[in-house]
Amino acid sequence: MSGIWEEVKGRKIFRVATIYAAIAWGVIQIADVLLPVLGISSWVMSSMVLLAFSGFPVALIIGWMLDLKIERRKLAEADNQSEQIVKQSLRSRIAEFAVISLFGLGAAYLYYNSVSGPVQANIAPVANIDNLVEPLNVQKTIAVLPFANFSDSVQDEFFADGLSEELLNVLARNKKLRVAARTSSFQYKKTNINVKTIAEELGVQYVLEGSVRRSGDLIRITTQLINAEQDVHIFSKSWDRNSTNVFKVQDEIAQSVMDELKVSLLGENKESLSEIGTQNIAAFADYSRGLSLLRNRTKSDFEEAIINFTSALDKDPDYAEAMVMLAQTYLLQSSYGLIKSELAHRQAQPLLEKAYVVNPKLGAVHAVKGLLHWQLANQKEEKKQQLEIAKGYLAKAIDINPSLAEAYMWYGSILQNQGRFLEGAKLRQKAFEIDPQAAVVGYNRAKDLVRYGDYKQAMDVFNTVVRNNPNYPNAYTIAGDVSYAVGQLDQAYSMYHRLAELSDDDTSWLINASRLYIPMGEFVLAQQSITRLTQSSMKEYPEKYNWLQASVWIASNDLKAFYQWTSGFAEDTDHWGQRLWRGFAALKQEKWKLAVDDLSKALLLSRKDNQQRVDEHTIRIQLFLARAYIGLGNRLKFEHYLSQVLAEFEHLKQQGFDSQVLRYQQAAYAALHGENDKALKLLRQSVQEGFVDFWWAETDPAFYQIKSDPVFISIKDEFKIRIRLMKNNIETQFGKLALND
Repeated sequence: MSGIWEEVKGRKIFRVATIYAAIAWGVIQIADVLLPVLGISSWVMSSMVLLAFSGFPVALIIGWMLDLKIERRKLAEADNQSEQIVKQSLRSRIAEFAVISLFGLGAAYLYYNSVSGPVQANIAPVANIDNLVEPLNVQKTIAVLPFANFSDSVQDEFFADGLSEELLNVLARNKKLRVAARTSSFQYKKTNINVKTIAEELGVQYVLEGSVRRSGDLIRITTQLINAEQDVHIFSKSWDRNSTNVFKVQDEIAQSVMDELKVSLLGENKESLSEIGTQNIAAFADYSRGLSLLRNRTKSDFEEAIINFTSALDKDPDYAEAMVMLAQTYLLQSSYGLIKSELAHRQAQPLLEKAYVVNPKLGAVHAVKGLLHWQLANQKEEKKQQLEIAKGYLAKAIDINPSLAEAYMWYGSILQNQGRFLEGAKLRQKAFEIDPQAAVVGYNRAKDLVRYGDYKQAMDVFNTVVRNNPNYPNAYTIAGDVSYAVGQLDQAYSMYHRLAELSDDDTSWLINASRLYIPMGEFVLAQQSITRLTQSSMKEYPEKYNWLQASVWIASNDLKAFYQWTSGFAEDTDHWGQRLWRGFAALKQEKWKLAVDDLSKALLLSRKDNQQRVDEHTIRIQLFLARAYIGLGNRLKFEHYLSQVLAEFEHLKQQGFDSQVLRYQQAAYAALHGENDKALKLLRQSVQEGFVDFWWAETDPAFYQIKSDPVFISIKDEFKIRIRLMKNNIETQFGKLALND
């Protein structure tokens, strides 16, 4: 056996295999480091590994053929070959062939699994987000208004709604169009607003409207397509049909309208127009009521929506759209902390699987599957894999239906959770363009505008949301966040209080109240709020709780409790927030080496899912690191981190970020750099712009050298006066501050 091995080692096949393996391994290792940094999708890495493995048997065959050629030449030159040598050569050839066959079978197995594995594993997210947010000037935009019912029959009312929805769904699947979402266009049902105003509010160029009128067994349907920008009718047409089979009439009229549209607007589109998903008008009525309830996102509305979707499925068990929306309702109940995640997933998964079997081309099926896997990513160890699956489903949903607003919104939210804020904001902006009247879409768009410091536009979105849905609780979060951002704590308190009145649970109020109480100096009330949070659903959101708790201890100067808390973290914790707080505790205690270790790890962990992540947290960590290295006497590292911070300031500026928090961090940078006058000027500017967390300046190591400066003291005194005035305004309106507000 050893002889065979010695024989094989001396052959070309062995050398070729060794060289190929070394090169392939090196390329894969380099790609593993560079591809995530470059933002290239994970499927590229998987494909490289598959190609490398598949190429190995090819390399072995080439080496084998070289050996055969050499051996034939030697045999031809030799007069006599011993039988032993021939047998040994034969055995080595058999061994080589077995190795080649083994690798060939392995490569075939990998290839087979790559093309025939689970459906979810083959869904690859679109790597270039710009492909998903195609500019509006290259798309035609249209809204399908709910058809007016001029009959007394309730059945005709649902027929009119169904025809509108069928047309909307068919149009939405055409990639040449951006179609205003149902939740937005149906806001104008039974209103007297003119078409041009509707088009401006929905951001569309064209409006398709129509009416239904009954006379005995005959039903007349009239439609018209209007160019709203020019106030010109593109076409207008009427149909008179026997109403004994309203669904047949519905499909026929939808086809006729599409024939008119494709000539002047769309180009050819011969896809099936059966988009309603049911032939039971009572089931459609229940489904429509469920959709109207679902958009409100309150506990009672979720419960009523479930009743309606369930009723629709009782009437038509194969109604795929109703299955998807019922599944979405369960998942949203979980997102809002109203039911346990495990229960929501058990209820949603079979509904989604059945809906996919009934209609695999339904974009909403893929979108809600994306939502499901996004939630699973927060519970399973394979978080990154689940997020990739979620993004894959959402990308597929957008490909099927480019006008599916929630798919863009959820995809954008996932990216932002990964630190890809600008790309996420683009997707959530696209969702808002498609569905500007939907409360939840407007809420997410406004949150991004607040992050970017565009407070005026954020309030415009708030006004749109409350005009359509004055009882949507989260709308008041928008106004509260804007007020907080500009330093109007009394107005923020009023908005958050309104949120608490409308909300079915007090989690949001406790979070926002804590944020307000800390800058007001009401630390006892803030701590009581946090304590109540830990006893409720807040257990599912430890990051938010930890941030608030740490803020209370630091702002109140209860550093003993803060140090004791951070000392309880696991030594090897992989939670970036815990590393940050423990590093900051070490910094406060001038334990420079420990501070550097934890803060460096915090920076790496914060960028685990996105190597290009830049935000206020990454800047804060690097400012702390710069201060720690000064403590260690390492001027080179100090300058390195300050230069990184300066580059990140410029990066955020280019992306459109401009806020009082950024101004505060620019002040901290200047203070560390020894530019005291500039630091004080920027600090005053940040406070004037609305920065209310002044307690940071009092505890931040960057400001140690200027805390006793008269200018710093005057800024602090002016800030306290403002806080006192705002507290008086709150108590005048709501009475003495107390936890049970």
